[in-house]
Amino acid sequence: MSSSKVSTSAPLLAAFAATKPLRTGSLIVSIFGDCIAPRGGVVWLGSLIQVLEPLGISHRVVRTAAYRLVQDGILINEQRGRESYYSLTENGRREFDEATARIYALPEDEWDGEWCLVFTHGLPVEARQEVRRDLAWLGFGQLNSDTLAHPNLDQARLLLHLDRLQVRDRCLVFRGNLEATAPDLDAQVIVDSWNLAGLEQAYGAYIDQFAPILKSVRKQNSLDPEDAFYIRTFMIHEYRKTLLRDPKLPEQLLPRSWKGHTAYQLTRELYRLVVLPSEQFVDTAMRNEVGGLRPPGKSFFTRFGGLITE
Repeated sequence: MSSSKVSTSAPLLAAFAATKPLRTGSLIVSIFGDCIAPRGGVVWLGSLIQVLEPLGISHRVVRTAAYRLVQDGILINEQRGRESYYSLTENGRREFDEATARIYALPEDEWDGEWCLVFTHGLPVEARQEVRRDLAWLGFGQLNSDTLAHPNLDQARLLLHLDRLQVRDRCLVFRGNLEATAPDLDAQVIVDSWNLAGLEQAYGAYIDQFAPILKSVRKQNSLDPEDAFYIRTFMIHEYRKTLLRDPKLPEQLLPRSWKGHTAYQLTRELYRLVVLPSEQFVDTAMRNEVGGLRPPGKSFFTRFGGLITE
């Protein structure tokens, strides 16, 4: 273990090890989405075991977590001789693609004042609950038991989700600016539909944890690749836990000094500082069925508005 690693990423490893229960499966999902999916999406189980070993996670725990992700329909396992290789299922890749679009996207900076409302009163109770869970992934808030709302959402994405759930012809979708008839609607929708105070608190805790890491990394002339990998992994792991609960509301609907903006800027800068050395570690520490993982595609370098590669 290098001195750089002790001084920079050791607090992150210790914080994860102290978490109860230890959510190894969730961490594997973070590693898959951030590192493996953009490099072909297939990895040898032994690689995951090796990179998780410094966290005090045994090979048995890693195998169990991977098995559960297969049972959940996120990963698929292919056995080649005595070696196991894991990749994303079709459903898993679709979920990863949507999560990737949200995690690494630029913040929303414009709003046309329109709301998208989805009325589900024509659905059975179980179908309504399924729609509510699925659209929450898109950031929809719940106005009441029959009505979901989101400002300025891409309607094509919404209709795609309703098609997947086979309820498009039984839901009413309305898009429009309701300010003329209900001037206080925007503020009331925010209060009723989203727990922004809870999100603000979560973002604050994230900033408190990673601002010192960013300060330390800024001072270093070069980063140990292994150290950079763990910083990047835990940063994205912690960031996505809050970010994927964030409805990504337009600036006009957010409180002043919204901590989500600060968290984004922190993540963007730190990611840019650690991404290249961390990729060097991935090159040496992970392999698939034919050898080292392939280089990431062009879309990888558009993350956070474009990664600095010089």
